[in-house]
Amino acid sequence: MADVTRLLNDPSARQRATLLENLLEAGLVDASAVARAELVASRTGQPVEQVLNQLGSLADDDLAQAYAEVSGCEIWRPERLSPAVDPAELGVSEEFLRRARILPLRRVRDGLICAACDPLDNEALSGLVFATGETVSLFVARPADWRRAMDTMFGQAARAASDDAPDERRLEREIDQVSDGALDGGGARLVAAVFEAALSAGASDIHFEPRRHDLAIRLRIDGRMVEHRVVSADLAAPAVSRIKVIANLNLGERRLPQDGRTSFVVGGKAVDVRVATSPTVFGESAVLRILDRSAVPLDLKALGLGAAVSEPLDKAAHMPHGLFLITGPTGSGKTTTLYAMLQSFAGSAKKVLSIEDPVEYHFEHVSQTQVAAQLGLTFAAALRSFLRQDPDVILVGEIRDPETAAVAIQAAMTGHLVLASVHANDALGVLPRLRDMGVEPYQLAAAFRGAAAQRLVRRLCPHCRVEGPIDAAGEAVLAAAGLSAPRRVFRAVGCPSCSGGFRGRMPIAEAFLADDRMLRAVAEGEGESALAAHAHRRGLESMLRDGLAKALEGVTTIEEVTAAVHG
Repeated sequence: MADVTRLLNDPSARQRATLLENLLEAGLVDASAVARAELVASRTGQPVEQVLNQLGSLADDDLAQAYAEVSGCEIWRPERLSPAVDPAELGVSEEFLRRARILPLRRVRDGLICAACDPLDNEALSGLVFATGETVSLFVARPADWRRAMDTMFGQAARAASDDAPDERRLEREIDQVSDGALDGGGARLVAAVFEAALSAGASDIHFEPRRHDLAIRLRIDGRMVEHRVVSADLAAPAVSRIKVIANLNLGERRLPQDGRTSFVVGGKAVDVRVATSPTVFGESAVLRILDRSAVPLDLKALGLGAAVSEPLDKAAHMPHGLFLITGPTGSGKTTTLYAMLQSFAGSAKKVLSIEDPVEYHFEHVSQTQVAAQLGLTFAAALRSFLRQDPDVILVGEIRDPETAAVAIQAAMTGHLVLASVHANDALGVLPRLRDMGVEPYQLAAAFRGAAAQRLVRRLCPHCRVEGPIDAAGEAVLAAAGLSAPRRVFRAVGCPSCSGGFRGRMPIAEAFLADDRMLRAVAEGEGESALAAHAHRRGLESMLRDGLAKALEGVTTIEEVTAAVHG
């Protein structure tokens, strides 16, 4: 309960109360998040809205907008008003500016213009006015903008540790995120800085690799490994220890691999991370898989798939029963496509179950189960239990053995829609793959509904791509695919906005739905060439042609497509 007397006598307290009310009314935060933040705030001494931001419950943009509305200050745009004053000339220290979260921007005739993360902090503002002797006017700064500007001005600074910690382990981790004080300085700061840089670069994985004399940190960007930085070997153990602490792994176990999950807060947004550590001869290595759901829209229409692929996928998701398969090598985006199909059931009355290894994204409308082979919970065991839980839709992370294949077919034949992935070279390759696992032709004919195959290719950077004449190799590839070669095609160059001329990835894919004629051919055991002819009549366009069409549009390159399809 708020102190009413204090609210009446303290204008900033009234403004903070109004700010929280506005956030709740706008649906930007919920009451449970505010209650948790109030508990953390009582222990750290920070304002509740600041704690909400640092716990990932309130985005930077929303926090800045809320401050602007209650304070009457404009939001600071760094690209329009960059810092142009030396804090030393003002008589204020870096320590004060970081503690107050204020950044001096310009000295003008009327006084000093500053950007503040918390424009309601009257104590910090009074301290600045006293130290400088200037009249101060404020902009509202987004925390990430303020941090980048401060680090540019002063370099990365150490953050103070907090001794406050309640008994509850979950709350202890949340207070640790707010105060950033779990471990001795360097390792924690390194991990936080690398993660923020990785997210900014669009990396999917972060690799901490200890070597004899140093620690190499590499990022996987658009499917390629890129060296990010090399630091002293002294930071290797603290960095990995920091990762293990926040992922709730056993800090004392250094001889065996460990797996876990955690989340980092960047820009007021919580980003899920999957963590895997492994012993090496020079110490423990760690790999962080970034599971930023906002970076990949889980919507079939937003995945960048052509109509020849998205339409069969959409129709498959609306089938009452049967088996639909997605195939491709590891890292080809199969899980993302399956998740996009799952998302189509959000808001429906259908009961949706999934068995995955691992669970990468969480859905409110799906009951998700993680494989635990060491406990006997395999894909097949989970599938059998699912059949007794009255599901409408079942997702199987991967069909990798005869037992799982048999149960998936049984589920599809008994009135359930089963969506699954399987390893095969192309969409038609799923049929012989299932037959190799012991599925009988008559079972396939009864359960199979269609398949899709996909790969990921790098997307050309729109800022620096250049148009040039097509070479002989490109002409040959197009001719073999039955496409006419244009005079000119786009090529990668490279600029500050991209990585080697590419920025982001996109899928190239093929898909088909099986009709009665094709299913009869499956039941009769016809060969792959006959099945291919049926599939092409049903609209199957090869993955190669799909990719080459995108290359001719200037979205990617012919070389990227051929490398993805032919390896």
